[in-house]
Amino acid sequence: MPISKHEFDNGKLNDRIEEEIINFLNERKKRAFTSQEVMEGIRYHTEFNTPEIIKMSTFAVADFAAFLHFLVEKKKIRMKVVRTRMYFMAGGAKFSNCPKCGTELKPKKTWKMAGRPNRQGESLQLHIGLFSCPKHGSFRRMLGKQKIKAQIKKRLATKKKKKALIKRDVKKKAVKRKSRKKKSDAWIIV
Repeated sequence: MPISKHEFDNGKLNDRIEEEIINFLNERKKRAFTSQEVMEGIRYHTEFNTPEIIKMSTFAVADFAAFLHFLVEKKKIRMKVVRTRMYFMAGGAKFSNCPKCGTELKPKKTWKMAGRPNRQGESLQLHIGLFSCPKHGSFRRMLGKQKIKAQIKKRLATKKKKKALIKRDVKKKAVKRKSRKKKSDAWIIV
């Protein structure tokens, strides 16, 4: 069914599906779902009874998966691959509840902070958000944490270079001292 150029430019034909997907995931914030589970949850019907309908349904499933990726790009939902399967979850922007009144808030500011690496070269990176409740003021919350690999090899290489530079400077100073002694000895002899 073709659409007009105006409808194409506005791109608002998927608002109903977008709202249904976001509502479905927001109602189940603590869980992640595959694209098939989301399709079943919003009752996006596809049938695989006859070969002709199978072809049409396959394209519908592909379009639905593409639409989920579009929502991920718009940061309305999140996606992560777990055990070779793609899972989708509510909340592109991390939310937090006020500790006093429980109001759900978006962060005013977010930042990442990493600690020192351990012996295996991993450090813990924290994602922190600053929230502002209209009734109770500002508060901070940890939005997520992740282990990251530190770049120890580069640090060791720079330490080795520093040691080499220090040895070179010590040798230069020793050579200068020897040349000074020779000059001073020459004056004494004469």
